[in-house]
Amino acid sequence: MKELEVKTYNFAIQGIGLIKSLEKEFPELANNELKQSIGSVSIKFIDALNAEGNEDFAQNIKDCHSSALKSSILLIEMDEIKNDTFNKQKKALINESKVIIEKLDIIISKLIF
Repeated sequence: MKELEVKTYNFAIQGIGLIKSLEKEFPELANNELKQSIGSVSIKFIDALNAEGNEDFAQNIKDCHSSALKSSILLIEMDEIKNDTFNKQKKALINESKVIIEKLDIIISKLIF
């Protein structure tokens, strides 16, 4: 769980950093919805770790998964960025979102409702 906590945190930091950079260089590509969903991935995972009960844990994990999926879709749908560094960051975030989603899928498959 600690590894996934670090992954979700780094994903949020790097994703928000990319959006902040886009706001300065390519404001037409900056997307507040993407910024919120990327940030929510880490917040919901941390909320799950701090959950008092199983239902709260399960709901936060599902919300984290939903945010990761939404972030991945929004990143994929984003127009090509006319900057190689930003494009590399975007592709890295897409790949990282897929890893996070796969790990969350495993956790969700083990949840008892």
